[in-house]
Amino acid sequence: MNSSLGTVPPSEPYIEAGRAAAYLSMSRKTLLKKARSGRLPGHPIGDGRKKMWRFRLSELDRWMQTEVTSGSDGGRSKERKSFL
Repeated sequence: MNSSLGTVPPSEPYIEAGRAAAYLSMSRKTLLKKARSGRLPGHPIGDGRKKMWRFRLSELDRWMQTEVTSGSDGGRSKERKSFL
C-alpha cells in the first residue's frame, strides 16, 4: 500500500490510539487531535461522528523523523534530543 508517507508493508498491523500515544510519548488526546486535523498519520475506522482511530508504527516513525527535522515542531526537537 502506498501513502503520502511512503510504502507500508501490507502485513504491518494497526495499533490502537493508546498504544500509539505511548509510543510517541504524548497523551492520547493530543494524538487524536493531531490525527483528526491531518497533522499526524492515522486511519479512521467507522462511520459517523465517533470513529475509532488506528495507527501504524512505520508511519508514526516517519512522521517523527519529518516533524523533528522540519523545524515545524515549535522547539520540541531540542526536548526530544535530550532523551536520546
